[in-house]
Amino acid sequence: MNTKKLAGLFFGFLLVCGILTIVLYTLSDIEEVDASDSFIKVITSSYSGVSYDLYCPSNFSGSLVIFAGGILGHKQYCTGWATILAQEGHGVLTFSTPQEDLDNVPRYLNNSKNNIQTLLPFVFDSSSFPLNINEDSVSIVGMSGGGAATLSLNDSRIKTSVAICPYYIDNSIVENSSPVLIITGSNDYIAPSNSHGLVYYDELNPNKMIIEQDQVGHDMSPVGWKHLIAWLDYHVNDNVSAYSTLESANDDPKISFTRTDFSTIPSEVI
Repeated sequence: MNTKKLAGLFFGFLLVCGILTIVLYTLSDIEEVDASDSFIKVITSSYSGVSYDLYCPSNFSGSLVIFAGGILGHKQYCTGWATILAQEGHGVLTFSTPQEDLDNVPRYLNNSKNNIQTLLPFVFDSSSFPLNINEDSVSIVGMSGGGAATLSLNDSRIKTSVAICPYYIDNSIVENSSPVLIITGSNDYIAPSNSHGLVYYDELNPNKMIIEQDQVGHDMSPVGWKHLIAWLDYHVNDNVSAYSTLESANDDPKISFTRTDFSTIPSEVI
């Protein structure tokens, strides 16, 4: 066999291998992640044109978090956030939104909000949603532009909302009917508290809280995660003991400031 034929067979073999790899990757819609003390299955699919990842932890509590990422848009950037929440026993639904830059955050907000509204009927359809959730334990958590999208929504089926370093957009706020937590950073130069998070806080109805992480930028620190997890435990998992973490936020040296305005506090924690 001459050199040309050998080369042709070799490149043909590589081509077949490449095609098989693409086909197998396309057909595979379930990834299994071994995340320390919890086993997480990730289902990748789409609903009505919205591409999503659904994180299903082995220690699933019944709570589902819909996670809206920042303006980079693709759900792959939400993997770290979703994994931490899933390790706490929450199912987590992330989704992709077309990427934007800081000049087009309002457009990103609208696209992200539309994607959430598209996914909500799917989430509450027990006959088609892949995870058997507690429909009274659905929350929305959003980061940056996704945080702005989170604060632009008001749906009575959502138990609570959390906006992390939300980017302020004029006239985007809605009258919240469920409790809202805002987490900001004292060194956030993309969405500073004074002109972003605090503006949102002042426009929200009661049943709200804001904390500013000390010496933290456009991100989440361990103290931010501690209060986010406590907020979800208290509001969606009915864990009354988590309230003490929220109540003592003022005493945490890693928090610059906090404001709280709960219209009602359950009698069991008074």
